[in-house]
Amino acid sequence: MNRIMTLVAALLVAALLLPQAVSAQSGDQGLREQFQAVIDGLNDNSFSRFHDAIDDDAFVGRVFGTRVIDEDARRAFAQDFPQTLESMFQAAFPSPLTEDEAANEIVGTLVYFAEEGSQARAVVRFEGAGFRYSWHAYDLTRGRGGRVQIVDWFDFYQAGWFSEIVGDTLVRTLPGPKSVASVLEMPRPTEGQLFQVGELFKAARDGNPRRFVQIHDGLEEALRQEPVVVKLNFQYWRMLRDPGRLRAAAEELASTFPGDAQHSLSLAEFYVQARRFEDAIGQFELLESALGVEDGAIRSLKATAAMALGEFERAQSFALAAVQAEPELELAWWTLLRTRTAAENYTGATEALTELEDRFGHLLIPQQLRRDRFLRVLIDQQEYKDWRAARDAA
Repeated sequence: MNRIMTLVAALLVAALLLPQAVSAQSGDQGLREQFQAVIDGLNDNSFSRFHDAIDDDAFVGRVFGTRVIDEDARRAFAQDFPQTLESMFQAAFPSPLTEDEAANEIVGTLVYFAEEGSQARAVVRFEGAGFRYSWHAYDLTRGRGGRVQIVDWFDFYQAGWFSEIVGDTLVRTLPGPKSVASVLEMPRPTEGQLFQVGELFKAARDGNPRRFVQIHDGLEEALRQEPVVVKLNFQYWRMLRDPGRLRAAAEELASTFPGDAQHSLSLAEFYVQARRFEDAIGQFELLESALGVEDGAIRSLKATAAMALGEFERAQSFALAAVQAEPELELAWWTLLRTRTAAENYTGATEALTELEDRFGHLLIPQQLRRDRFLRVLIDQQEYKDWRAARDAA
């Protein structure tokens, strides 16, 4: 049993790529205030409020759902659920690209909340180093004593409801024929087909890229087009950062799920890395529409992509929309400053400079601007010289 639980926990953390005790929130508060306290707890490196807001039995029931999961894996997972949830949650964010990024904590911001009766929907944006983001859309309800309760959440980086992601991962932990059949869409898979997909799951579980390639490339077309196989193939090569394999997997993901917002963040990130900036903008727009939020970070990322295309007026438009949506978002003002500078709108750039100094406490003297390859051109502009002189004289 211990070996099985170790395997389950390790795979969950790898595949889904905080400890002072805090009392549960009072039901006297509104759902929004209670949920904000849950996010504040995460930002303070405490996971206890988040876990306290989850009904363990109900969530485990959603994890099992319609999947046929090995009985030992079910028992081990349910028994150790409180201890593994934190690791699973933390592993569900973009992995750091550098050692410097790994040292930075992920910070959550509640960007949307809508309540109707005893139900609510919340969107949280999580930011890591290097302007890497993930968005979660939470289904909430008012539980006993009026306390906020997390039913489930859609993870836009992992492209699925968290309970379903965990359930699929458990299937891949011990992939028997019945377990494999429960995650395939084809109505009557043969024993041979179930065996092939099971072996693919084992290769992913064991971290064996050579075996994974051998099995995946040998699958018949119908199996390669199975949604669970397409998603696993993309996630596996994204984790291993194999450019060639990831490119092919991303194309397959896009063609299998055309216009599907659940994969918009995954594809947007890939398209940026592949310098396919117009495609990235399209995916960011799809993501913002799916979230139902006017999100300053998404609009800033769109502006950066447009600037990479050399479309500076368009970039300015995206950046201005970002600061209008979230005037307290520092990234939005930096983006507006860079896009206006690139468009040679130096008077407009000084407006962004003022906000960055007054609102966020920066001192944007020539020595600071010279460090930024996008902004050093400002130093020699008369608009900047006049603005700096006026600021220094005030």
